[in-house]
Amino acid sequence: MSSTDEDDLDAASAARLLDPGAAAGARADSTVDYRTLARMQFGIAGSMFVYLSAFLLLVGDQPQSAASAGSTSGFSYSIVLLIPFLVLTQLVMGVSARSRVLRTHRHLLRITLVALVPFGVVGVLNLMEASYLWGINLLVAAAPATPLVWQGWKLARRAGPKLPRVPPTLLNRPARIMTGCLGLYFGLTGMLAAFSWFAFAGLGLMLALVALLALASSRWGLPSLGSDWSSPEWNGFATSFILLVTLAIVLARTDWNTPLVGIVGGIFVAVPLVVAAVRGARS
Repeated sequence: MSSTDEDDLDAASAARLLDPGAAAGARADSTVDYRTLARMQFGIAGSMFVYLSAFLLLVGDQPQSAASAGSTSGFSYSIVLLIPFLVLTQLVMGVSARSRVLRTHRHLLRITLVALVPFGVVGVLNLMEASYLWGINLLVAAAPATPLVWQGWKLARRAGPKLPRVPPTLLNRPARIMTGCLGLYFGLTGMLAAFSWFAFAGLGLMLALVALLALASSRWGLPSLGSDWSSPEWNGFATSFILLVTLAIVLARTDWNTPLVGIVGGIFVAVPLVVAAVRGARS
């Protein structure tokens, strides 16, 4: 047998060995819900942009009318922004598990962390009370969100044809209860932010969040909740998120920082998730 024939046999043997691995990889890849993952990436990117830009707005110099009405600082109001963002990070863990994501994109994480460096620089400038164009805040907030949008676009390209809409089914009891409690928690956060002693109340709210995060591995945890949610619940969460951020900005940057505005605003914050819990529908 010639050396050429031996090379051909070795190549054929290698191909046969690779075929089962390639087939297994293809089967695993086919189980991944890329459409849902793409939506998740777009949602994370949007929430990160909103969070970072709002945070830089809050920690900047406050108008005298707003600063004189109460002792709560922009940094205290930033707790209002941190709470829903931390909740979101837990919810998307459940989406990833439901979509059968078995590995993390470390290169994406590295790029995002590097893109956060300008945010830290601008944050220091705010602490030093340095003046700069406000539009820079938007560019700094968009920097870490851009890689996530790019990753979402790549996932969307890998998504298969859109499946027929599945008839709604009721959420399970723990999911309905936790959805409603989450809405009330966000609403209470917005209400308390209007009072001058929110710096102390914020500590209690953060402790409540720590207790909630401790339930992560149970069916009452946020990852389990995220895996049970679909469009109605996610739409409710997005609406509550945006309303809570808007309320924090109004309280911190305008002269409307009164308890009445906080209470009314907190009610509006809570309604979307509470309504989603009452409807309890999952598509």
